[in-house]
Amino acid sequence: MPTKLIEAPTSSGSHTITVLAELDAYDAVLNDDYAFVAYKEIDTSGGEWRVRIKARHLTGVVFEHEAMRLNARSAGAQGKPFFTWGNCIDPSAGDPRSVQYRVHVKDGKPSEIEIFVQLRKADGSADAAKSVRFAWPA
Repeated sequence: MPTKLIEAPTSSGSHTITVLAELDAYDAVLNDDYAFVAYKEIDTSGGEWRVRIKARHLTGVVFEHEAMRLNARSAGAQGKPFFTWGNCIDPSAGDPRSVQYRVHVKDGKPSEIEIFVQLRKADGSADAAKSVRFAWPA
């Protein structure tokens, strides 16, 4: 079995970790892989929880419950199916790469998180997009 490019931390006395999704994608221009792991982190002392995405080659992102609730409410009121969160990469004229952390909205509440990745073929053009979605933890 191949070695994982990135892994979630292990549970400890202060946090319980549950892996929610994993995704990897190859960028031919860099001849390297991007990798992502999403996990739910629960503080064992008070039960507070959050979702985190750890990324290889990019900064990770944290989804705090209250911030997601407020942003989902706003996106829902505007009729948007999702909003992006964290440090995303948007395509430009010279670089078609796109990495987005999307929070999907249903009835004004967060319903799913999606890791969306589109990297490059060897000629620099956009490769096929890859994504993984998982339910917003309740």
